[in-house]
Amino acid sequence: MNLSELAELLAYTDMRSVTSWCNKNNILVAHVGKAKYVAADQISEFFENKFKRFAEKKFDNSDQIINAHNSDDKVGLSESMGIRINKKVKKEYTAKKQERSKAAQEFLNNIKSA
Repeated sequence: MNLSELAELLAYTDMRSVTSWCNKNNILVAHVGKAKYVAADQISEFFENKFKRFAEKKFDNSDQIINAHNSDDKVGLSESMGIRINKKVKKEYTAKKQERSKAAQEFLNNIKSA
């Protein structure tokens, strides 16, 4: 991820502030020529950990909230956090489980075990 993309994500305009934020949060800034980059995985992990700490601090059912967040279950996440949602929104965002074929499941299991 380019450092300017991270600046946009953080709503920073000064690139020195972005670099300072990265140093403060132990995010590696790689210099390639004149460009600066950060690992998108590190940024994702930072925000995931931040969300997890928030959920554990604010909610008794933090495991349920984290699971709903990780599975991209917007309705389950909202309900777990005590946020009221109307029927139209609930219908639109209800997580639909998709059944995998046996071959697809075996393929995924092989990748996970490798």
